Amino acid sequence: MKVILALSLFAASLGTAFTACSTSENSVTNGTGSNAGETEIAGIVTATNHGMPLKNAVARVWILNEDSMLVAYEDTLDDNGILKINSAALSEKKAPVQLLEMRSGDSLSIMRWVDFERSPEQNLAIAQSESLKGIITNNGTAVENATVSILDQTATTDVQGYFEFSGLPAGVHYAFVEGYFGKFSYQMETGLSDGATTNHINIADSIFTVVEDFENWKHRQTFIGKSFGQGWWFICTDSLQGGNSRVAEGIDSDKILVTGDSAKSGSSLHLIFNIDQETKGHYGVAGFSIGDDFDEDDLFAFYDLRSATAISFDAKGSGKISLQITKRGNDGKRDFHQTAFVTLGDEWEHFTFTADDFDTELIAVNTINILVTEDAEIFLDNIRFDGISPSMWPSLGMRF
Repeated sequence: MKVILALSLFAASLGTAFTACSTSENSVTNGTGSNAGETEIAGIVTATNHGMPLKNAVARVWILNEDSMLVAYEDTLDDNGILKINSAALSEKKAPVQLLEMRSGDSLSIMRWVDFERSPEQNLAIAQSESLKGIITNNGTAVENATVSILDQTATTDVQGYFEFSGLPAGVHYAFVEGYFGKFSYQMETGLSDGATTNHINIADSIFTVVEDFENWKHRQTFIGKSFGQGWWFICTDSLQGGNSRVAEGIDSDKILVTGDSAKSGSSLHLIFNIDQETKGHYGVAGFSIGDDFDEDDLFAFYDLRSATAISFDAKGSGKISLQITKRGNDGKRDFHQTAFVTLGDEWEHFTFTADDFDTELIAVNTINILVTEDAEIFLDNIRFDGISPSMWPSLGMRF
């Protein structure tokens, strides 16, 4: 019933002209240190605390299912801070990646998504555990007595819809929320300030995955990308090819986020593009890699989004925008597909694009881009993959 953590890099293109932009019941199999060497080893984990071996910490390997999390392996590190994980413990519950969690007492913990086939040796530095707070609403009304499950912890919402966890590994978690509305999984993040709204869950009639809501954007990663250390944002124009189009604020600017009345909720992205119509192939783009960079594959660079009913977001402003994806073509190179342009208005509007709008299958997708070819001012928030449950996400990664 529970969790996750997250980092990446990217590059994009517009047609042939647009080039790279920078940037339920748990089943437990116990292992033992004494007989680990007698069987095939899936992975070796080494853990430290301030550079010293982490002795006798408990490590668990979690498998993420659609409606729960399952402990596939649990054991204790030896006096040298080393644990050898038996292949047999994971073979019956094979998953593309597993969530490795480690705890030392109540105050120190860490977790990381791992692929033991590609990276059989994992070196971890344990860190201070953190708290996680949130609120659950339904059409603005607080949801009371909803059960929230993260890893092996459970909390219940109070009359105002609030809940809290303590002693969790720092990072982004998959949480399972259950109540009169059914059972859904959501992403939630530790260590947020009281003003952040990432952990404000508004129960919907159908499943969705929050890709980005700009509430904790200091590292310029997508919310979903933090789970795997990927999902970097980039902003660029035809100036990369010598054109004269410009964007008012670059990716590292502190002025790129707005709050208060200008924002949809919490913080929103604000972009102003000045496009030079005289430049051949003129454009401006703001986008993000879904996983790793197109030419890298540390975990996954491409994702199968065919189960998504739509890609949607909230936006307002002036000018016209198109939603563009880059995907891996049959020849292994970048393919670019975009929707028809839509016109932004003064009021926030929820825009929804399906696979039919791209005229291509949403498979092996690498980036999602907001594209402009004329002057535009854009306010953007709450980007979602509709129809995809967050707990499905680790199984959608693709390699070639």
